[in-house]
Amino acid sequence: MIIAMTKYTMLLHHEERDAFMQKLMELGLVQVHGADAGEDDETQKLVQIIRETEEGIKRFRRRNITPRQAPSDPESFPSLAAMEKEQDQARQEAESIAMEIKLLEPWGDFDRESLKKIEEQTGLEVKFFEYPVRRFNTDWQQQYALQLINTVNNNHYFIILRKPGETLPVAPVALPATSLAELQQKRLDYLHRAEELNQQLDHYAAELTNGLSYKLQEVKDQLALHLARQKVTHAAQQTLALVEAWCPKPKEDELNQFLDEEKIVYVKTKPAADEKPPILLKNNRFTRLFEPIGALFALPKYSELDLTVFFAPFFLLFFGLCLGDLGYGLIIVIATTYFKTKIKDERRNYLTLAQWLGLSTIIAGTFSGTLFGLEMARLEFFQNYKALFLDYDKLFNLALGIGLVQILFGIGVNAYKQWIFLGPRFAMSKIGWMLLLIALVDVYLLELAPAITKMLLWAALALIIIFGAPEKGWIKSIAIGVTDLYSITGVFGDLLSYIRLFALGVSSAILGIVVNSIALSAKGVPYLGYFFFLLILVIGHTANLMLSSLSAFVHPMRLTFVEFYKNSGFLGGGKPFVPLARTARNQSSTQ
Repeated sequence: MIIAMTKYTMLLHHEERDAFMQKLMELGLVQVHGADAGEDDETQKLVQIIRETEEGIKRFRRRNITPRQAPSDPESFPSLAAMEKEQDQARQEAESIAMEIKLLEPWGDFDRESLKKIEEQTGLEVKFFEYPVRRFNTDWQQQYALQLINTVNNNHYFIILRKPGETLPVAPVALPATSLAELQQKRLDYLHRAEELNQQLDHYAAELTNGLSYKLQEVKDQLALHLARQKVTHAAQQTLALVEAWCPKPKEDELNQFLDEEKIVYVKTKPAADEKPPILLKNNRFTRLFEPIGALFALPKYSELDLTVFFAPFFLLFFGLCLGDLGYGLIIVIATTYFKTKIKDERRNYLTLAQWLGLSTIIAGTFSGTLFGLEMARLEFFQNYKALFLDYDKLFNLALGIGLVQILFGIGVNAYKQWIFLGPRFAMSKIGWMLLLIALVDVYLLELAPAITKMLLWAALALIIIFGAPEKGWIKSIAIGVTDLYSITGVFGDLLSYIRLFALGVSSAILGIVVNSIALSAKGVPYLGYFFFLLILVIGHTANLMLSSLSAFVHPMRLTFVEFYKNSGFLGGGKPFVPLARTARNQSSTQ
């Protein structure tokens, strides 16, 4: 249900504007209304601070460090990006040096200055070589001034002192110019610096995370207040300030008391036809769980119905039919119940929704007779309950029957909406469509009372044709009503869309059967058969559960947002009610 909104226009002296807006924020009851002034320098500055602070919090949280309960002052906020960049560079340098060390280790830590002196005194060049042992020619030791230094991993490491221009048997290798000891020390220095930076970042994460979270909320409050002030208009040569705001009707008394105490002149009005008040939904504990699903598509307009309460039971049923496995439903219920004991914030609502979806899957799986891909009707334990299980033909007909019920229900919701918002004559065409579909079902399928339903059929056609568009006069209304009869093809198309409820349930069951078959075939492997059997069952059914759950969530959304919303005349386009309210409280209250 959409909560009614009241528009308040408040008049005060312009010098009182800032203090009054602060008090409105503390009160947290209204959403300030007015034209957006666009981004000014202050807005851009606050937005930039918010981005930097959010990035800092993300960097800290990636470190998985438990923050201190008492938030530290984040005013001296370090450049995390620069520190992390320096840390990455230090690690990369250490890795690069490690490769050079690997090249030098077979040669040992030799003195390069001594080699230079030898070259200068003898006029010979010292060249370094690495060559496979199996291809090494021992005659080289006689032909060249060759000295074997080391043998590692089937490779000989040796040097040759050659005369300038002398041909060598193989190509020499180039070694780093720095000694092994220097490289090892340099690498240790870089690793030490990287660890030092890592400890500093861990320290900042522990000390500043809560403080930054508070700062983030504080800056967001400043931005919200600044944007609200920009929506205030001025009159009487800028001496008066006019504040327009939307207030939920249940909160009017509290706002009236505040305005009277502040001695503010105000006027209350109902929303005009061309105004678009913000949307605040109010539903019971069950249907409230489905509000995030509806918000994925759009919020309703202020001048229409909130369809959450209408689609929630159908969505629950659709999910169960699409997943359709009693075992998978049990897994969902058990897992979500366990995680609800670990989570205390608003995410519990999502887990509660998942519990309901799991329960729906258990019920649907019971009637479809599927348990982890096993056909329950073939199991001895369930022989006494075979009458409960539905075969594929019945499941197919059930999917179509549920589709027809939701289509009729959607048209009925549309008729009710037209009746209460526009008047009875605007609902007649929708009532005619309901009667037409019911009559066609009885005439061609049920044949319960063909004589009566044929009369009902003609009455339905009359309502559709006569009341096609009553606001445009009788002649145009009848013409539009006649052309509207072509929409019957769309209704049949919508009805066929519900076959997916049957198809997805069957595909989930077939995939479960395939997993079981592969696991049974792996059971015959000698010694490790039971291990592979259990491994395939766990991995296969986990993958099937995840894939089928995704499909079981997405396709009911499609049926809701396309078929049901269309038939119920949903327009959407509403904007959420976002009150001007302080979210950052004093730091002691966050502990």
